[in-house]
Amino acid sequence: MISRSNYDKKLLIYTLLLTVVVFSLYLFNIWNYDLWSPDEPRYSEVAREMLIEGNWIIPHLNQEIYYEKPPLYFRMIAAFSALIGKMTVTTVRLPGIILASLLIGLLSYYYGSKLGRRVGILTGIVLATIGNYFWFAMRVNLDIPLIFCTTIAMILLYEQLEDKDSCWKSCLAFLLIGIGSLVKSPVALLPVVVILIYTAITKELSKLKNIAWFKGLLFFTVVVGTWIALIFKVAGYDYFKVAVLDQLLEYSTGAQGHPNPFYYYLINFPIEALPWTIFLIPAAYYLWKKRDSLPKIVGFNCIWFMSILIILSFVGSKRGIYLLQVYPAFALLISWYFSEFAKKNIESLKGLKIPALIFGTLILIVGVFLALQGNELLNKEFNSSMIREYGFTTVVKSLSLFFIIWGLLFISLLFQKSSKRIFIVTVTFSVVLILVMKLIIMPRVNLVKSERYLAEDLATLQVADEEVGLWGSHNNDSGFIFYNGIYYDYIFKSEEEVERFLSSSENVILIVSDEDKFYNFFEVKDNWLVKKYKVGSNDMLLIKTIND
Repeated sequence: MISRSNYDKKLLIYTLLLTVVVFSLYLFNIWNYDLWSPDEPRYSEVAREMLIEGNWIIPHLNQEIYYEKPPLYFRMIAAFSALIGKMTVTTVRLPGIILASLLIGLLSYYYGSKLGRRVGILTGIVLATIGNYFWFAMRVNLDIPLIFCTTIAMILLYEQLEDKDSCWKSCLAFLLIGIGSLVKSPVALLPVVVILIYTAITKELSKLKNIAWFKGLLFFTVVVGTWIALIFKVAGYDYFKVAVLDQLLEYSTGAQGHPNPFYYYLINFPIEALPWTIFLIPAAYYLWKKRDSLPKIVGFNCIWFMSILIILSFVGSKRGIYLLQVYPAFALLISWYFSEFAKKNIESLKGLKIPALIFGTLILIVGVFLALQGNELLNKEFNSSMIREYGFTTVVKSLSLFFIIWGLLFISLLFQKSSKRIFIVTVTFSVVLILVMKLIIMPRVNLVKSERYLAEDLATLQVADEEVGLWGSHNNDSGFIFYNGIYYDYIFKSEEEVERFLSSSENVILIVSDEDKFYNFFEVKDNWLVKKYKVGSNDMLLIKTIND
């Protein structure tokens, strides 16, 4: 993408420093809170079973085939943990943190080489401090490695449009698309769709011939085809049908996953990409006004952003995490908008001050509301002993103070005369929020989000290899195994099955994912030991029958 003759040593140094700082910020204190239900423990358990059982081709969960996702990222987690020597909360999160930080560095250097150092570094900073980006960068998920692949592939294909003399960019792009497909799904093909849309809108379809389609698709086919051949050999057509064909159809239609209305992203994106979306409307207006004179790569990022936003809106299954695909383009657009102020191409700061004022007012109101009503909200969700024991009052007070202080700071920007100060306050808002989350909020909320406490009690109660049953979801409730290595012997779907299990003459252990549902059908017997747990939004039970 960047020739050696254009090598910018100073930009490279800035980029490396930014990457190290972001990596350190994301890594800080991740060992001090557990894997959070449902995705983190489930994905980590799939990786653990892959490492322990040696099932590197077909993912397994609770020693049963796990159909929902391809195996590649689970392999990466397992291999990384094997290199470290053990699998822990830190080792399963580290690959994602590394990829998220590396993507920031690569984009900073690339855009810096195209649009100037300022734009490049600002792009990296904006991306690193987008709410949903830093949240998922610090968690075990499949979308961070996916956007690493698709973002680099997108840029490579864009660069290939202007390169008639070599095909390595095409080959590498399709290789990354293939890898992305094995990380999550064929959604990794989005870069190809965006490039087609871009060339159609800009009337440059003739440049598509510069992309080495045959060689690129050959690389893609080798990567994906090798896995498909292996799964046919190991598990046959049935696995391919359920894990690939059915998943693709059902997620695209919304029959499986997270079905949401067409307008879902229009509502959720502005919230989940805070704080930078406060500048989205004035930035969009300025970009539209300058549409005929925009740098070519800025125009490409506009099409990238809008194309994926529209495409994903037509897909049936929708989640905020899916929009990570647009964050790199969004970060570039916001950064370029700020750079226009620095260059004095925009004289009035209204496009920065008014959004900052509105945002500051809103979070100030939130802070005051938490100060006045926070304890009442806690009392509705938790009992008083739990609030005291877990320190939830500290969480509410910390958030209240944080929002009040930063609300006032954003409001004070109305009297500033520098776009640089507005940018610094916005960045610092996210950085301080990350630190508050990691030092205060997450370690305390961990007590009602972690599956570890139930898992440890299960290990303590199983003194004679008692059979273990689950009345819940195979996918959502199997993450407990990560902490104790105890597999479920049975997973029940009906109360009749549960009743027969609990009526066994042998001692048995049952995990219940829905306390209310259980008590609707059963009354606690004298020979039952029952413990209650709060795990995310679920009120769970751990029951052991004692028949001795």
